[in-house]
Amino acid sequence: MFAQFSSIFSHSLADLPNQAQLLLARSEQNSFDLGFDWFVLLADMALDADDQIRIYVTYSDDTQHHVQCVLPLKYKTASRELFALTNFYTSLYAPALVHTNALAIMVACFSAIRHDTSAWHSLRLQPLAYDTNEYAQIKTALHQAGWLVFEFFCFGNWYLPIVTTNYDLVLATFPSRVKSTLKRKRKQFLTIANGCLSITTGGVHLEQAIQEYECVYNASWKKPEPYPEFIPALIRLCAQRGWLRLGLAYIDGEIAAAQIWIVCYGRAAIYKLAYDARFEHYSVGTLLTDHLMRYVIEVDHVSEVDYLIGDDPYKRDWMTHRRERWGLIAYNPRTVLGILGALGQFTGHLLKQLSHWLSQFRAH
Repeated sequence: MFAQFSSIFSHSLADLPNQAQLLLARSEQNSFDLGFDWFVLLADMALDADDQIRIYVTYSDDTQHHVQCVLPLKYKTASRELFALTNFYTSLYAPALVHTNALAIMVACFSAIRHDTSAWHSLRLQPLAYDTNEYAQIKTALHQAGWLVFEFFCFGNWYLPIVTTNYDLVLATFPSRVKSTLKRKRKQFLTIANGCLSITTGGVHLEQAIQEYECVYNASWKKPEPYPEFIPALIRLCAQRGWLRLGLAYIDGEIAAAQIWIVCYGRAAIYKLAYDARFEHYSVGTLLTDHLMRYVIEVDHVSEVDYLIGDDPYKRDWMTHRRERWGLIAYNPRTVLGILGALGQFTGHLLKQLSHWLSQFRAH
């Protein structure tokens, strides 16, 4: 069944063949965090000391000339568990695949991992785009490759489809409290507070903008970044690629709020936001979101604005649609730990079902 494909692995993104790197680069058309540049950045700046990279590459035959699939993974040094090369900075994950014969290619790839001499006992892939053909194919491919597969919810994802380049038409559809806040606070911000809004896309002032972003982030309610070099490096990468929309709000010359938006292949992703609590009464975050929203719609002509990770209530003020990101954990029945892991998942599922049934029974 798998004779027409061959799979090998690499411990370095830089060592991948050009075809594999190009296949990853093409994947970023679906999301900025699916591309080669993103994975290199994540591997360089946001992994723990004991994290190891293992990238599986599937070819159409034994000659290793035609790359069909690239699956970037990681694992802990002393562990037999494989994970998607992702962390909390990642909003979406997927294998990089050619357009045809995707299911058979993934079956071959997952089968090679299951029969690997390293004897991996589990494989966890997340966050995946739920309710898509791609998700269904990944799940089916894992089953057909002999894994014991379970799925789990990761987070909700709010987004706004855009069908116009006139932001005022979009603004008119927002809740009345948002429009009212913008009307009232904009006047206070510009006149009383001597406020100013700007958008940095790169250039000679980029490093100063990064410093100001970090300044306001450190003054906000946000927890310190566990990998402090990652966000500055991401900002520089986005500027280099032409993706950066770094919004900054000033009050009387002092930085008050900052937002990182990533505009990539017609989609604007709201990646990071923060404001200094001292200026909360001016609604600087709301004003800055409005400013950036107008820019990406009227200047960048995006077809979608995406709030990425989480069901935070404020996102519903700006977004109209919700989708979900799920994960798949697959256990290898060729290993004892794989069988035990699957049994634990199955038992936990049964207990939840039983608890739900009992609560329903008692309610009646």
